[in-house]
Amino acid sequence: MELKRIYPRRTQDKHYLSRLFDALLQALEEGPMQLQIRTLSYDTQVPERVLLRLRQWHQQPDDSDVRAADFHLLFSLILTRYPTVKMFELPDGSFFFEM
Repeated sequence: MELKRIYPRRTQDKHYLSRLFDALLQALEEGPMQLQIRTLSYDTQVPERVLLRLRQWHQQPDDSDVRAADFHLLFSLILTRYPTVKMFELPDGSFFFEM
């Protein structure tokens, strides 16, 4: 099985970035860190509603105000705060997170 390391800044696809962001938040919530949205919001100084809006964007892409740079900023804030988190894409297109 070949894993491909994901670097969010290298893509401009908002749908892909939103799916990745959703998967990352789910992994942080359910993984060994047990990190809740409220804690992440506090750590990154990003309001919860913004995190939730971008997390769900791939399900409701009507929000034209969202840019790829918004996702890039969030990933940067999270991965700077939690440097042990690494993101990978599996051959089937699903995501894998190493913590």
